[in-house]
Amino acid sequence: MNLKEYQEKASRTCADLGYREKNDLHMALGLATEAGEFADIFKKHLAYKKEVDYVNAAEEIGDIFWYAANFCRMNNISIEEILDKNIAKLAKRYPEKFTEYNALNRDLDAERSILES
Repeated sequence: MNLKEYQEKASRTCADLGYREKNDLHMALGLATEAGEFADIFKKHLAYKKEVDYVNAAEEIGDIFWYAANFCRMNNISIEEILDKNIAKLAKRYPEKFTEYNALNRDLDAERSILES
């Protein structure tokens, strides 16, 4: 399934709360909740020695994608364009590969320019 198909299918189960601010907040809080559930899997592994449940981890990633896809759909944001710009931004930040130096010495104006193009 491609991203556009996923977005269409994900919209079927997405509630419309009536206006943009509520829908945006629903998606933002959902993203935060699902990211927390994903992180909790690894917190329990670290703190309580519980085995990492990778099936559950994958489920939480799917839920994160669901919220992100619906946020983009509701706001007419192209997922493909976001992904392209993200890679372009990272290529600017790390011309060869990740380095701690480049992570700490970012050209935020150049990165913003890429994101706004």
